[in-house]
Amino acid sequence: MATQDTTTSPAVAELATEYANLPRTALLGIVGTAAARRALVRLSKGKTQTVRVGDRIAHSTVTAIGDDQLVLSRGGSTQILTMPKG
Repeated sequence: MATQDTTTSPAVAELATEYANLPRTALLGIVGTAAARRALVRLSKGKTQTVRVGDRIAHSTVTAIGDDQLVLSRGGSTQILTMPKG
């Protein structure tokens, strides 16, 4: 069986590791059981973070994690992040 060259080209490697400046915090995924959910969040400057209820991200507190949404509270206001469609 012939082997394939799987070396990543320099152009692709540069794009894959490029700093992403997203306009806002985004919910990427949810894992765990209903009693112990975790959410994977991408912050506005491209860093990813796994959070659970009670954690603080983006100057807000995670108040709930549902099947397809994350609820953040900050200063009396609530923001709901939903899973991307597609």
